[in-house]
Amino acid sequence: MEKQHDMHVFDGDEFALALQAGMSSGKPTPAGKSARETRIARKGKPSKLGAVGKRIQEAIARTVTPTMKSRPSDMVVVVLRNENPLVRKTVHDIMERVPSIVEARQQQLTEDKIDALVSVYMPSPPDTDTTQLLLDSNARARARFFEAWPCLTSKQVAEAAGHGSKNQSMTTSRWKGSGKIFSVRYNGVEYFPAFQFQDGQPHETISRVLRLLGERKSGWQTAFWFTSPNGWLNGRKPAECLNDADAVVGAAAEEAEPIVG
Repeated sequence: MEKQHDMHVFDGDEFALALQAGMSSGKPTPAGKSARETRIARKGKPSKLGAVGKRIQEAIARTVTPTMKSRPSDMVVVVLRNENPLVRKTVHDIMERVPSIVEARQQQLTEDKIDALVSVYMPSPPDTDTTQLLLDSNARARARFFEAWPCLTSKQVAEAAGHGSKNQSMTTSRWKGSGKIFSVRYNGVEYFPAFQFQDGQPHETISRVLRLLGERKSGWQTAFWFTSPNGWLNGRKPAECLNDADAVVGAAAEEAEPIVG
C-alpha cells in the first residue's frame, strides 16, 4: 500500500539548508530522509549556507518573530504531506499547543520530579561544590523564613479555628484542597504561614492570589512571593498588605502574566 503521508522535523538551520539544496539542484529532498541525511548523501558532508541560504534563514526568523531578533537554530519546522485535510488540521492544532502544554506541565512538576528529570538528562554530575552551595543557600533562605514569619502546624490551625475534630489535619486539608491556603514543608513536616489567617479563618485575599499563582508556583515559591518586596506594591511585601486586596491581587496577576520575548 502506498504511503499516504510524509512528515519531517527540522531545526531552522536544517530547513534553510534543505531549501537551499532543493533550489540549487531542482530536486526535492528524497522521501524518508532528513535534510542532514540528504546533504551527506549528495556531497559526503553537510553543506554550508550560501547567500541564498542565509536569506532563507533571515526569512524564517522574520516569519516567526517579525519584531524581534531570533535565530533559526532556536526554531523547529515541521513539514507534513498528507492528502487528508483532517490529519493536516489535527497536526496543525496539536503543534500550535505543544509549547504552552509543555510550559504548563513544567510548572506542575514537583521538586522531586524536577530533580529526577535533571538526573536523566544531565550528561555528567554537577559540580559538587556548586551543588552544595545551592543547597546551603536554599536551606538558609528557608530557615530565615521561619525566623521572620510565624508558621502553624495543622493542629494549631485547627485550634485557632475552634475546630474540635479528632483528626486535626482535616481543617487544613479541607482549606488547602479548596484553594484557600497553602503550605510549606520543612524536615518532613507541613507548616502553614500564619499571615494567611485572620481571626482563625483563611484571609480572603489568599484564595484570590492562589487562583492566579497556585498552579504556577510550589508552596515555597508562593511563600517567598508573599514575603518579598514587590515592585507592583511600591516595594511592600504582599503578606504585609493583605487588607489591600485589590492591590495584592493585581500584583499576583502581573506575576502570572506570561513573559513574551
